[in-house]
Amino acid sequence: MERKKEMLLARLVEPGKLRFETAPVPEAGKGQVLIRILRCGICGSDPTTFKGMHPFCPPPVVMGHEFSGVIVEVGEGVEELAAGRRVTVLPHLTCGECPRCLEHKSNLCETVKCIGGQADGGHCEYIALDAEMVYPIPDSMSLESAAMVEPAAVGYHGAMRAGLTPDDQVLVFGAGTIGIFTMQACKALGAKAVYITDMDKDRLRLAASLGAGGVIDQGEESLEEGLTRLCGGPHGIDKFFECVGGKGAVLDKMISLARRGTTLVMIGIQSEGCHVEKLPFLGEHELSLLGSNMYDARDYAEVIALMGEGKIRTEGMITHTYKFGRLMEAFDLAVNKREKFMKIMLEMD
Repeated sequence: MERKKEMLLARLVEPGKLRFETAPVPEAGKGQVLIRILRCGICGSDPTTFKGMHPFCPPPVVMGHEFSGVIVEVGEGVEELAAGRRVTVLPHLTCGECPRCLEHKSNLCETVKCIGGQADGGHCEYIALDAEMVYPIPDSMSLESAAMVEPAAVGYHGAMRAGLTPDDQVLVFGAGTIGIFTMQACKALGAKAVYITDMDKDRLRLAASLGAGGVIDQGEESLEEGLTRLCGGPHGIDKFFECVGGKGAVLDKMISLARRGTTLVMIGIQSEGCHVEKLPFLGEHELSLLGSNMYDARDYAEVIALMGEGKIRTEGMITHTYKFGRLMEAFDLAVNKREKFMKIMLEMD
């Protein structure tokens, strides 16, 4: 088959404006592979970039960092990957030389850039990337699930940060994509009981279908009432996970619920100027507050394995699918929220 010479891509040229362009299909350079992109998810952070409000991702840029596809070309020196392999991508561009890179902790590289925001990403038909960024997926994994390894790894990394034990009772705040993946990761890592809270009944039903040990609908009962129902009292939780972000209200509530000596993990992105009234309790109650930033190579490999084994699942999480040519319609939904959705997936083929 003759090699395709041109491809279609979508470039964010200014806030709120995407332009479809044609460009040469890149070649796989030394140590690289060329991937035909087949599926690409829209991340919860993508609308912020689309509106020109992301402080680190200014236009012009080709967006898209949650994607999967198939290798069509292998560059010189690549032996562990071959054409025809279905893959997903860890979207970090790093220096490869600093101590954190040498420890394979790409999320902590001082110069890390994420493709799809700080460099061109997956809103295109083909992309050439360093082989170390590319992960084969098992036959049991769909391309849609493979395009969701990235957000799943965000939740998994946060769960790993907590140092979970078999005796832990866990509460996850927020039943969005990251919250539901965090919930599943905590369960896969062996926590005794994993609960999740939100105010959206549909999302809580989805979380229950994917393995939550119990849900608290804050539109129906208070957190204190829900925790008493689930674990015998309002202070029975050992590990808390913040998957909402915002101005600090959720973090404040977590601190007020936490008994002395417990652990809180921030996965959601806190806004500038956030206010946490009960912050002094961190010291007084000897609480452990941990940050969680993206994911690293180990997280990616372990999430792929867990997905392949069915221990982290995606059924029901994709609520809307659009062809690549309807990208503006997909962003209209993501930005303006004209109807309820969870994960929006693009079919790139």
